[in-house]
Amino acid sequence: MARLINFLAFMLIMHSTTAITSAAPPPSPAIAEAQLRVINHRFVNAFAVADYHFMDALTANDFFMIGNSGDWMNRTQHLESMKQASVTSGLSYDDVRVRLFGGVALLHGVFEAIAADGSARRVRYTDVYHWNGSKWLLVSAQNTPLRDGVAKFLHHGTTPPFTRWQRVDPVGDDLDVLRELNESYVRAFREADVAWYDAHLTPDYVVVSGDGSFNDRAKALENFAKPTFATQMKSFPVDDVRIRRFDDVAIIHAENSYELNDGRKGVSRYTDIWVKQPDGRWKCVAAHITTHKAPA
Repeated sequence: MARLINFLAFMLIMHSTTAITSAAPPPSPAIAEAQLRVINHRFVNAFAVADYHFMDALTANDFFMIGNSGDWMNRTQHLESMKQASVTSGLSYDDVRVRLFGGVALLHGVFEAIAADGSARRVRYTDVYHWNGSKWLLVSAQNTPLRDGVAKFLHHGTTPPFTRWQRVDPVGDDLDVLRELNESYVRAFREADVAWYDAHLTPDYVVVSGDGSFNDRAKALENFAKPTFATQMKSFPVDDVRIRRFDDVAIIHAENSYELNDGRKGVSRYTDIWVKQPDGRWKCVAAHITTHKAPA
């Protein structure tokens, strides 16, 4: 009997070890979405009650975040912030959308809470998860407070007229290509080049703007068509570019330290998410902007 018990214990250990070390493919879309919605629920609860251990297990070693005020935060800084429970009450979430790209998932939503002074607080967030072969790990996050009067649901627009983009994309090493595409994205903003955006944004592209609004592709193209740089800005550079790749998904973090025509300066920080298409081209599926320093 002792030998049988020892044998069964040995088999259980071997089975557990195999389960841990064997990389499993991502779950089916339906199961993956259900898992991620549960994780999102527990994420919000962890923030409310300062569940450090849950967040420690959830976040990847290379986790990177842009917080409510546009601050860069690495994993250590983020976990440190989780040691104290939220000072808000009635914390909840709404408008949660899960988007799957193989072993990478994007989760968009809105945090809602009541601050200590009784005012309502709303923060739109974009979280990125990566399937590591056994579970989902949080690799990126960005938050943007919704300004007063900004609706929390998806804003729809009408695509403006434009001439089709007919140039050629860069080729070569993926990281080099992504760096060039990021530069082109910013240059297209300066030039109000709607054609470039039309050629490089997927049909389901969405963007969280600096006011917290959540805009579809057509609304984004409407905004890109406006000559904002030409009429309001002296400079709009791109700096501190950080690129990470997870399978066929790339996450780009960067900042724009800009100057307005009246001399005031500001800083915005953003996350763009690109997906490699079957034809080898990279296209942007989502963007998220947070004001770090308002023009002053």
